[in-house]
Amino acid sequence: MEITSDPDEIVQHEYPPEPDRPIGVTVRGPVETRELPARGVGYRTEQNVGQVAVRLLPLEARRKGALICAVGQDIWLAQSQAGAMAGAAGAIRIPAVLPWPVDHLGEVWACAVSGTTDISVQSSYWSE
Repeated sequence: MEITSDPDEIVQHEYPPEPDRPIGVTVRGPVETRELPARGVGYRTEQNVGQVAVRLLPLEARRKGALICAVGQDIWLAQSQAGAMAGAAGAIRIPAVLPWPVDHLGEVWACAVSGTTDISVQSSYWSE
């Protein structure tokens, strides 16, 4: 048998990539799970956010999670600009200086309840 490094000989047939889908598992006995660490991180601060909502987080499939923290004033958080600016009718009120975890991939918009505030965002990502 002759060994070759010719790619045409090595790769004889390529299959198209399969879409990600759940794999059925039957658990018997104790199981230990561990959360994978993030591969990347990003930090930023939106300064002087008033009653006009700003997008803090875009729709991002790579995002593992995020923390949002307003420094000076309470903020309204929602999935849309209109929702955040609608206040209690379309958003959730987050007290100032309370780090708020985000565990979804969707957009997050925010505006100050009154006055202006700085809003810091820390995002972690599954891939770079």
